[in-house]
Amino acid sequence: MGFMEIDLSGQTAVVFGSGKGIGAVVSEQLAQAGAMVYLASRTEANCIKVMEKITENGGKASAAACDVSDIEQVNEVLQKAEEETGRLDIVINNAGIDCVTPFVECSQEEIMRVIMTNQMGVNNGLQCALRRMKKYGHGKIVTTTSFAGRRDLPHGNGFGHYGMTKAAVNYLTQTAAFAGADYNINVNAVGPGIVKTKMWEDILDTDEADGKNREQTWEEYQKKYIPLARGAQSHEDIGYMMLFLCSKYADSITGQVIYVDGGASTD
Repeated sequence: MGFMEIDLSGQTAVVFGSGKGIGAVVSEQLAQAGAMVYLASRTEANCIKVMEKITENGGKASAAACDVSDIEQVNEVLQKAEEETGRLDIVINNAGIDCVTPFVECSQEEIMRVIMTNQMGVNNGLQCALRRMKKYGHGKIVTTTSFAGRRDLPHGNGFGHYGMTKAAVNYLTQTAAFAGADYNINVNAVGPGIVKTKMWEDILDTDEADGKNREQTWEEYQKKYIPLARGAQSHEDIGYMMLFLCSKYADSITGQVIYVDGGASTD
């Protein structure tokens, strides 16, 4: 094995929100590192596609439907992984939805929808994972936050209630890290910046509806908010940081929010 290669052979990982985007990519990376990966998202068909890709490449994976706002469903996924493999080493809380409605116009229903998935969904994943990992005396939990939890965009729709939920995720990460510390459970969060996810596609949809050129607007967002000249981050960029935090090389890292955003969150 080469210097700092990550080997997760024999480990069990559960990835919530793994049907597409960052969650799908980090699931593939975990499988490539040797972990048995349990994929879970609202749309099971998406997870099945990722599972098939993993198994075609020689990895091990299983797929299930799960609404993370329902703590019983979250617990059932973790229970299945534990019962089938006899262990639970890694949990990734990546499920999330966007909310690009302007702050003043956002309805109570939409606010509660984003809170239940982004905030309560993460809470459910953290609580259930900690309860199950305690008996093993180790574990790695990584949650997806966002640079929107640290700053807002000073024009346009902004991040509004989406950013509010991600700020809550940052706080929950620290709280969960303290709760897991006595059991050697590491809890961290990774904050993507400007990545081509559904949220940014929705923002571009809104801009396009206002008569703006889609690709030009995308380039302008990158230049305006990302100091690093290489521009927007890829799903793989985020996955690499998550993979590192799941490895032995991150054994002394906990309670941290690490931004992989090209400097976008820098004050």
